[in-house]
Amino acid sequence: MNNVQHRPIVFDLHSDIISDIAIRRAQGERSVFKTRHFPRLSKNGVMAVVLVLWVEPHHRQNSSIRLLQLLGAFLADLAESSDCVRLVTGEASLLQSLQEGKMGVFLGVEGMTFVEQWPIFTQSKRTPFDLLSEQLRESLEILQSLGLRHAILVWGENNQLACGPGDSYDPFTSAGLTAFGVHTVRELTLRHIVVDVSHLDERSTDGVFNAVEDVVIASHSNARALCDVPRNLSDAHLQEIAQRNGVVGINAYSRFIHPDRATLDHYIDHIVYVANLIGIEHVALGFDFMDYLPPDLGFSEKTQGLARVEDVPNLLIRMRQRGFSAQEVEQISFHNALRVFR
Repeated sequence: MNNVQHRPIVFDLHSDIISDIAIRRAQGERSVFKTRHFPRLSKNGVMAVVLVLWVEPHHRQNSSIRLLQLLGAFLADLAESSDCVRLVTGEASLLQSLQEGKMGVFLGVEGMTFVEQWPIFTQSKRTPFDLLSEQLRESLEILQSLGLRHAILVWGENNQLACGPGDSYDPFTSAGLTAFGVHTVRELTLRHIVVDVSHLDERSTDGVFNAVEDVVIASHSNARALCDVPRNLSDAHLQEIAQRNGVVGINAYSRFIHPDRATLDHYIDHIVYVANLIGIEHVALGFDFMDYLPPDLGFSEKTQGLARVEDVPNLLIRMRQRGFSAQEVEQISFHNALRVFR
């Protein structure tokens, strides 16, 4: 395992690198992914990743505009980095990229509040539901034509689709998945866009499972049985994901790993727990590393031994030491996530 040549390929199901790209390009930098991110990721084995369009909280009131800014910055930077990275939409294009030595990037959205703010210029008389449906259709057509393959309905907040466990979360008053949220989840499924329940509260997650029978994932969530916070998943929801042949990407953010001082071994505890509960074929990696985000957003807590991409090789080594076979490590680090995007 210490031989780099035999290190498994890592597929990270959740990264906020697009936010860093947008901020740096606004300050005049170019080829941000190629110069800043590709060297770090590739050196440490991460050659497949879901990059999300995440509208920061201070842009939430103009989320559709900010989403388009993020998207424009990402696509421009991707074009400048085309010799080392490719936007992919499925297994075939990802494997082709890897064969060419290029990183494969899937495009996702983390929070869909932008739908309710999407500009529709019309004077026809329609119900609010019909107007939202048109805004959903138009926004998804644009995003999907540019490669969108993954969607999370909320990020912490409540919106017209669903509810998330934010700071004022009350599980007894949550409205759960709305009628428009049900429509959205079904539309995403019809378009073969992977539905992700990370960031949804308990009732909204139930609503997603009731709305569709297709594959559902949690890209960056952990086991509530080991760390009892609303962002983590109950055993019942973990089992529901497995029944749909989905995966759970284990999150490296300390608040979701351990109530006190989270460590690398605590992270592996979540891998072990989820694997034992629902099967190793449903466990993946969704690191959610915070060093891609500005410090003023407040995500300062770090997991000892797993705080950035440079720690990933040691994670794989420690998994072997904890009893995972080489085949199981490869399954968790790459193949399970790949299956979702076939």
